[in-house]
Amino acid sequence: MMRLISLILIMIGAGAVALGLMAWTAPEAVQIGERAMTESEPVFESASAPAPPPGLAPGLDEPTFGTASSASAETELDALRSVPIAHETPTEASFGQAFDVTLAIDATGADSAAGALPGRTEIVEGTAQVGLDVRASLIGSAFEIEAMSPEDQAISTLTANTWRWKVTPVANGEHDLVLEIYALRGDRALPVRTFRDQVTVKVSALRQAITMAQSANPLFMVLGGVGSVLGGAFTALRFFSKASGRG
Repeated sequence: MMRLISLILIMIGAGAVALGLMAWTAPEAVQIGERAMTESEPVFESASAPAPPPGLAPGLDEPTFGTASSASAETELDALRSVPIAHETPTEASFGQAFDVTLAIDATGADSAAGALPGRTEIVEGTAQVGLDVRASLIGSAFEIEAMSPEDQAISTLTANTWRWKVTPVANGEHDLVLEIYALRGDRALPVRTFRDQVTVKVSALRQAITMAQSANPLFMVLGGVGSVLGGAFTALRFFSKASGRG
């Protein structure tokens, strides 16, 4: 029994020391990862600060949504055309592990836009009324979202337009990701299609342990782990000393 207790103490102590050291060095690792990502990937404007659409008045950060007469509204709708669209969002994700969300709009005359997607998870297809310029944005309060492509794009008739976002879950449970598509009409953005996808975010036991380690004081964890290892070693030493004395 004493051997089992000493082994448990040593294992717990070693685990606490390892987690404490991980929490201690985590900020430096994150900084290194951020520097590597900055050097290797192109930088686009984030979803919270998209570029002003063509014709936007100087000094404005967002398009204006003014009311229009029925005649002008019909004229704007007549200028739009229906094209196939498709997007790909995973239904399950792991806490803290990034995944991609991809949208494709195909105005080349094809019957489907799904061929422009990676095809790794479930694909949702549909149609949307679009004009010459389109904005796509992704919103989700339980996620960190980084745009990996320009959010405002001129629609091409030569190849499918694609939008991609890097999404990192920051909360456990079931959460919504909302994909919004706008037709840009001068200084206004006309909503043409909205998708709401539900993503189930799960937290692994290892991720929970790492999160607890990051929130705890790393120095106390290391000291506590060392103490546990020493306690286990002392217990094992006493056991072997008694065993040799009886021998």
